Amino acid sequence: MEIKSFLTTNTDTTQAFQEIRAKLSPQAKAVIFFASTVYDFQALSTLFRDAFPNAEVLGLTTVGELGPNGFSEKSLSAMSFAGALKAKGVLIEDIVKYPMFYRDRLVDASRQVGIDGGSAAPEREGLGLVFPNGLVGAEEKMLSVVNSVFVREGFPLFGGTAGDDAKFERTQVSYQGQVSHTGGLVLFVKPDTAFHIAKENIFAPTGKTMKITKADPGARIVHEFNGRPAAAEYARLLGASAGELSRYFMTNPLGRVVNEEVYIASPFDVLPDGSVKFYCQLFEGMTVDVLSPKDPVTTIRQTLDTFRGRFARLDGVLAINCILRKFQFHNEKLFPALNGHLEKLPNLGGFCSYGEQLNRTQLNQTLVLLGFGTLRQGESA
Repeated sequence: MEIKSFLTTNTDTTQAFQEIRAKLSPQAKAVIFFASTVYDFQALSTLFRDAFPNAEVLGLTTVGELGPNGFSEKSLSAMSFAGALKAKGVLIEDIVKYPMFYRDRLVDASRQVGIDGGSAAPEREGLGLVFPNGLVGAEEKMLSVVNSVFVREGFPLFGGTAGDDAKFERTQVSYQGQVSHTGGLVLFVKPDTAFHIAKENIFAPTGKTMKITKADPGARIVHEFNGRPAAAEYARLLGASAGELSRYFMTNPLGRVVNEEVYIASPFDVLPDGSVKFYCQLFEGMTVDVLSPKDPVTTIRQTLDTFRGRFARLDGVLAINCILRKFQFHNEKLFPALNGHLEKLPNLGGFCSYGEQLNRTQLNQTLVLLGFGTLRQGESA
């Protein structure tokens, strides 16, 4: 597979597009662009569609971009994928009300690229990229519909939620030039090379746990931890008052520990009744750990060393980084140090998101990496 990536900080929509177009493959089978809200998104969507008529063209607005040199802001990033791969996209126009109405289209798209929804080994069939709109709280619903295409669990899904530069007003996605602020994108890919997915978080369990005893998963609200008002109990474990809890959201999110892997659930707000609203769904009966921060620069170095070590040849990397990590990196002035490690990844592209998707799960405060290439002997995806 031939992957090319490029990023420009030119804020003129037409000029930025022309710079990007010159760096991407004219034989691309798929093109994905990641755009700050400084650009005219509809104009960009039309320009990319017209320039790559033989490709599946997807785009989304962001809360920061990633390119060959690492993190950027107020920029336009794009990736092209050429070679013998097969790709087919679907725009689900409303991921809150009608995602199931698009199941037949998803099934058809997967079949067009040779993915068998009834396979006994779905993890070997290919992968799906998912890019939901933000601000509508329907990532889990969208993931459920995409996963319903497959008879067995295990088909790899990888993605991130569109942002709007932290304005929290209107996010947008586009497929073949059609723009939506309520929908989500799915791209089924049958790659002609191996791929590997990695997940990084910069937090560790503290050993302090809470059981969710009352919750509204659909609204992403936890009412009670350990039988007590959620905010009060969460704050108690941090040695703080409920009124101070929001100060700890970025540094002490909650985590679900599964097979020694930490899946982060970030709190969004303390509600007037003392409940806590999150960026993802949490369910009654779950036990969650209060997390504490690790050193981000040391962690990303270790993550990338391990990630690159899986490949004999790494052709390109799609990276998605959570908005809350971006805020932390900005506050702690870590971008130069982090970019010193990220720029070592070949053909890097991606964006900062309002949430990250991995297989069946919506994540927060996470970096997810998707690499294509040749794996070392004995390594598996």
